Amino acid sequence: MNIFELRCPEMREAMRLWWDGLKYRQENDNFIYMDEYIFHTQGVAFASHAIAGNIKGLNPETAYICGLLHDYGKKYNEKKIGQFHGLVGYKELMSLGWERPARTCLTHTFPEKNIILDDYPSYPQKDLLETQKILNDVVFDEYDRIVQFADRLFEGLSMIPFEERAKAIGKRYGLKQDIVQKLINTGQALKEELSGLCEKDVYEILGLK
Repeated sequence: MNIFELRCPEMREAMRLWWDGLKYRQENDNFIYMDEYIFHTQGVAFASHAIAGNIKGLNPETAYICGLLHDYGKKYNEKKIGQFHGLVGYKELMSLGWERPARTCLTHTFPEKNIILDDYPSYPQKDLLETQKILNDVVFDEYDRIVQFADRLFEGLSMIPFEERAKAIGKRYGLKQDIVQKLINTGQALKEELSGLCEKDVYEILGLK
């Protein structure tokens, strides 16, 4: 199957999935970060839509849906269930037949396909190994790259440069400085790639410049 023909829900169905996930988490877990989760997923969706709108041949609505559902697996508390939210979201959306956003659940975390386990200490290694097997057969496309980048721009209730977000992630998870620097380096590589495709600085598109 062509990577641009992966099945994607229409906007109404995507919104229903997103909203049902929010309700499930709220009803089954005292989710104190609900406002941040809503802001983050909607923010990634809007940023993805804006970037895709500047790249010839892409569907901004598809990018929006991928951004909106990239953290679908967080309908469950991953610490309580002991599973990586990306893999959980991937499996659940795949079971519904929505390959396009399902794939984004996995790819948004890993701009480099070869996963270095030590770079992701908060995720179960068994899940990372299973994710690696899936990613071995994936060729990243523009939708993957867009959400990978957009996901790196949101912290709390703000959209910020990826460099600042990388430092915040490092502090929150107690990551080593070399891992934080990798996050900054991959963010810069994504920014340059997407700016080239847009023929315009993506920060300018998003109002970050």
